[in-house]
Amino acid sequence: MEIKSFILLILLSHLVLFYSIFDVYFTSPINHGMSLHRSTRSPRAKRLVLFVGDGLRSDKFFQPLNNTPYLNSIIEKRTSLSGISHTRVPTESRPGHVAIISGFYEDVSAVSRGWKENPVEFDSVFNRSSYTFGFGSPDIVPMFKRGQSYEHFYVECYDSNDEEFGNDRAHELDLWVERQFRKFLLNNTLEKQLQNEQIIFFFHLLGIDTNGHSHKPWSDVYMKNIQIVDGIIQRLENLIENYYKHDQKTTYLFTSDHGMTDWGSHGAGDDTETLTPILIWGSGIHSSRHTNVHIEQADLCPLMSYFLGLDYAINSVGRLPIDYLLPIDEDLLQAYLQNARQLLEQVNKQHDILKKRLLFFKPFDLNEEDFFHRMQSGKGYMNLHAVKDDIKNFMHRVAQASHYYHTYRRFLLSILILAGFLTTLCTILYQLNPTKPNKSSFALLCKIIPIIIFILLLIEQSPWTYLLYPFLVCVHTCLSADFVIEWLRQNAIEHIKSRSFWLKIFMIGLFLQTYILPFFHRWMMAIGIFLLLIEAIQRWQGSILHDRYRRGYGILLIFILIFPFLPTVGTIKITLSWCTIISGILTCLFHYFYFKNESYSSFIYYIQRICLLLSIIDNYLVHSLSIRSSFLHLLSWIILFISCFLPFLSSTKHRLNRLIVIYTSVITIYILLSTQYEALFVLCLCLLMLTWILTSEQQQKLNLRLFTFQSFLFILLAFFGTGNFASVNSFDPSNVYCFLTVFNPFLMGFVILIKYTLPILIVNGATAYVIKTSDMMKKFRLYTLILCDILALELFFLIKTEGSWLQIGESISRYVILMIMIVILTAFQFLASLLLNQQWDFFNKKMSLK
Repeated sequence: MEIKSFILLILLSHLVLFYSIFDVYFTSPINHGMSLHRSTRSPRAKRLVLFVGDGLRSDKFFQPLNNTPYLNSIIEKRTSLSGISHTRVPTESRPGHVAIISGFYEDVSAVSRGWKENPVEFDSVFNRSSYTFGFGSPDIVPMFKRGQSYEHFYVECYDSNDEEFGNDRAHELDLWVERQFRKFLLNNTLEKQLQNEQIIFFFHLLGIDTNGHSHKPWSDVYMKNIQIVDGIIQRLENLIENYYKHDQKTTYLFTSDHGMTDWGSHGAGDDTETLTPILIWGSGIHSSRHTNVHIEQADLCPLMSYFLGLDYAINSVGRLPIDYLLPIDEDLLQAYLQNARQLLEQVNKQHDILKKRLLFFKPFDLNEEDFFHRMQSGKGYMNLHAVKDDIKNFMHRVAQASHYYHTYRRFLLSILILAGFLTTLCTILYQLNPTKPNKSSFALLCKIIPIIIFILLLIEQSPWTYLLYPFLVCVHTCLSADFVIEWLRQNAIEHIKSRSFWLKIFMIGLFLQTYILPFFHRWMMAIGIFLLLIEAIQRWQGSILHDRYRRGYGILLIFILIFPFLPTVGTIKITLSWCTIISGILTCLFHYFYFKNESYSSFIYYIQRICLLLSIIDNYLVHSLSIRSSFLHLLSWIILFISCFLPFLSSTKHRLNRLIVIYTSVITIYILLSTQYEALFVLCLCLLMLTWILTSEQQQKLNLRLFTFQSFLFILLAFFGTGNFASVNSFDPSNVYCFLTVFNPFLMGFVILIKYTLPILIVNGATAYVIKTSDMMKKFRLYTLILCDILALELFFLIKTEGSWLQIGESISRYVILMIMIVILTAFQFLASLLLNQQWDFFNKKMSLK
């Protein structure tokens, strides 16, 4: 196969295998066309007020420092429900609000739209109300207005440019909400709608989240914002009570969409992110004060529906928290039973869709006829609590049935993805050993099986993405099945009975765990680095002490061992600007002394040092002096773009000089993105790569397989040196302060992606420098792909579907990150070769003309 066709095939194959995680684990739970079920004919309130303190942690709300004197007085003196609402991963603003208001947990496909827009239409408690009035962030409030007839949703939002997280005035966004609602009550033209029953007021208070990102949850600014929100809620309640003349028909609900880590991020599954406060008071709370409430976040949706007597949202998976709505009476049990019917509607819809589409289908045995017969007859129940327990057990079985139908094709898809990985590996091996194998009848059978599965899925009208997996297997088996069968006959079968063969396989598998372990525990990265040091000492023996390059390589390996044991960047409560400044100054000095005698392209070196010094000053002003202005943002973008293009202007005659220019550009950009010690790590990594290059050039013949193992270990070091996978799916805006301070998820994501991938480019630049022939580079890339696919296959089978949401989210993140890394490595290997070998010489032409 031609190399271009092969690269395209492998790239497309990995994109398909990467996307498979969405088909297997992240399919949308939403269906349409289900019947509506009214919660109750005897609502407990005429209106409901929903306050959401974005980013508020439960421990900060309940800690005994009197941060919320008014809300604490409600808990202590008034009839209320208070406790903990449990969120799920991803702990972001949009999924949290969807769970609260719509009652289901967000499909991860929404991440492609920045957690803002609805990838699919869904029902919500707002849609079921007679009228909803929303005030707050333009990123949250309007997203529930899309879809079915939402003319009854009144929205007021501030401008998105006001969501600036670079100062300590984020609480003004919350005060804006209060002012606008006060104006609305005084000057509104919707007085008739305000007098309706079943109306909802929604107040989204963003200031706590913004100040948490900027100043961290342990700061005085964060705690002060909580006090401000407490006062806002008190004043808003007084406004509403006065407007409705204290008719005692209003229910108030205060909660948060997600929490926040000590270092000001959220997105993962730590307790500080998933435990949020809940407080309910006002009309409908009949029981005495209850302070130990623990409910799921999605349960708030049916709870709000019950208070107002609304139809349950058809996509909700929440269950009415009946244990906290004492005393239990027949009306409450009827509402609970209606909730069960609404959940059953979704399961029946799933059942009907699968039964209609699949050729072979086994339904889940729910015995719903027996259940509803018992409910109708009332026989066999000692009291109302027994009825409640029976309904609760039935809801549990309904949830099991929903999971069963939702994951009905998961096993088949997992087998196809496993086959996709194995056949892709076979094609890579075949590309390493291009021969003309003999035809095999067993290989023919391997080619026919995926075709049969493809036809089966096509007849069943499966989603088009499902068809990609048997098609992928079919393509690879047609290319490599004959080769693999012949290779197994000639090589593996004769060794399969040998103990040494299995011992070798075991040792290789054990060694590969040094690449897997850092995904679980970052400090495990040190094991692989230590093995590299031992291997270098053993290979060079006494010369490591006498050769300056080898000695430098050994010293840098020991020094860089420290970084995996340091706290993850972002988790330290202080800003280590001095690390960034020292890194920049050392880089500038090294750059000056190395190039001071170079006359060719000297103007490029001057420009690069100027950019480096400007980035140091920029970082110091932004992070140490907290000066954030449009001028500094513009300066940062200019430095970024100049640094990206400078390597192309330097000479390619001296490749080491060119590589140092590339590394200096990387450090310059990284300084703008650094908040703690990460710039120092990148400097050490650059120096380590330079010594690795110089020691590799001393070898008479390069051991390409050993070089591949070393290279991939350094790539993992580049990725895990200052953080771990949780750093990727958690959000900390301080990384982008030099570039922007107004919330923009895509631009912020782009800048953060640059930060996490630049160290990988450093390693790829070193490998592109050492491997000079195209044949060796081809083999190196194939060896890297084989290694990545083996690791990805292991991580795919380590994905958890049961346990805590933290464990499930982490296991999926590991696989996703490695699959993304494969694509990034492929792209960066070509980019590194381009940076080392491509030169724009129009400056030199102008100089020669003069």
